[in-house]
Amino acid sequence: MLTKSNVSAFTLIPVLFVLTLFLLLSALSVSVILAGSAVHEKISADMDENYERRVTFSYLSTKIRQNDKTGTIFVEQKDGVKMLAIKENDFETTYIYYFDGYVREILVDADTAFELDWGDGLIKAGGFDFSFDETKNEIEMSLTDSGGEIQSTKLCLRSKRAT
Repeated sequence: MLTKSNVSAFTLIPVLFVLTLFLLLSALSVSVILAGSAVHEKISADMDENYERRVTFSYLSTKIRQNDKTGTIFVEQKDGVKMLAIKENDFETTYIYYFDGYVREILVDADTAFELDWGDGLIKAGGFDFSFDETKNEIEMSLTDSGGEIQSTKLCLRSKRAT
């Protein structure tokens, strides 16, 4: 037999409290997931840019080291653009330069005229500069990414040093 003393009354306050608590926890969970997603995207983009720079420097370093012989690496200018020239053999020369937002590379036959935009784009960049110190036999390359960060590397050539 049910009496008034052993039947609990149903009120709206506990239900609203539980529902509010559930909604608060759900909102916090969604905000943590969204914040984590934004952080993950930024880290992933930074890793991709860093990877592209490292691969580009590795490629250029390997290209230079493969042709590290006396007199095969020098600097030239074409239409006001400074180019690193690597003489592959008696008939072909590779030019590495920065033009139109890309670090570019082109392999041409000796005495062949070419346009700067013909080169293959290795990487989209904010800038690329290099210096060739013939007295120390060193090449220093600097790559500026689209965000303005500069990364550089220095190579010591093993071929006969200039005296």
